[in-house]
Amino acid sequence: MSSFKSNKKPCRRTPADSFSCGGWTSLPVLVFLILDKLLEPIDHVRFAAVCKHCRSMSELYNHATQRWRNKQLPPMLLIPKQDDNYRRVVYSISEGRIYNNIRLQVPFSRRCCGSSHGWFATVDVEQRHPVVVLRNPFTKAKPIFLPPLRTIISHDDPPYHEHYVRKVILSADPTMNPENYVVVALYGRFFMLAFIKAGQNNWTYPIPNGIFDDVIFYKSKVYALETYGEIESLDVFSSDSPRLKLRTPYKPFPSCKFLHAYLVESTKGDLLHILRFYASSDGRFRYDTRRQTTHFIVYKGVYEDGGCIGHKVEVKSIGDEALFVGGNHSISVLASKFPECKPNSIYYTDDYFSNWPTLHSDEPFDMGIFNLEDGTITQHYSPHSYSRRAIWVVPPFNGL
Repeated sequence: MSSFKSNKKPCRRTPADSFSCGGWTSLPVLVFLILDKLLEPIDHVRFAAVCKHCRSMSELYNHATQRWRNKQLPPMLLIPKQDDNYRRVVYSISEGRIYNNIRLQVPFSRRCCGSSHGWFATVDVEQRHPVVVLRNPFTKAKPIFLPPLRTIISHDDPPYHEHYVRKVILSADPTMNPENYVVVALYGRFFMLAFIKAGQNNWTYPIPNGIFDDVIFYKSKVYALETYGEIESLDVFSSDSPRLKLRTPYKPFPSCKFLHAYLVESTKGDLLHILRFYASSDGRFRYDTRRQTTHFIVYKGVYEDGGCIGHKVEVKSIGDEALFVGGNHSISVLASKFPECKPNSIYYTDDYFSNWPTLHSDEPFDMGIFNLEDGTITQHYSPHSYSRRAIWVVPPFNGL
């Protein structure tokens, strides 16, 4: 492991003799002294990723000291590293650096269609049906191959089958909850919703379905955002026949070709509706036109009796919060908890989605940080040309 400088004040060290009692006598004290001097949680994640024995010692250390209890890691970027190994690495926003020594077993050439609880989703194909594959490169868990979705891919070209799944999210970490998690996918050419529970052999397709822009888990339910701005909920944990329930007025926003939208749960528990506006490079709309983000608008739902959202109000400021949107399960954090994280801002990646992937490809043209106060856009990470797209991820860290 390589060391790096940190501006953080050293934390109080754990006395070496605290590891000398009970079951600790058979473990190398030197290793725990090393762990005690690692000041950042990400360093403990890196140590645990070396091998099973290192992970075991990390778990014992953190369980005994409770040093990282309730500590959250900042979102990081999973980026392609175009060197001789063609691998994926992570980029730290708070540190402005790439962790080259963390080798992640995520296929370089595959599009990542989801990031949730440290797991990534990619798409394989089986008899012209898309197959979602879940991988967790941080824990080196075995990949999870889900059953094929029932949509039929109309082209043999790999870019097409990868674009038949827009987004995949998880309700929980399958490593921590192997028998109690749910996977939700937006799939097909018109992005309908399907879900599957742990241990099931087939996807469930709610009726009626819709055309969705985004989906999240919110208050133990699935909340899905339709093209015209309607928000629908789905109780995937119910034993009854699953049905989508409309939570907002019908078509609250006009359709717009130069708009994309997200659902985010704020750190206060509010449901935020984020609109992302684009401009074309030449001022005209064509299928082969590149788009660039111009600004965002944030709305918050105002609830009525019965739990429905009666209307939405525009939020001019989100205060100390920073939102992270893109192909990932949307994230909100308190910026004050992380160095260099900008408050009242939206961090975004290029997730523009097309039914014509051979024209648009997966190159990341549109990434940045939008400041809600003054409307300015700055860069967080500048990708190389002809690179694959980046996606936000929060490395799993619940005490290891």
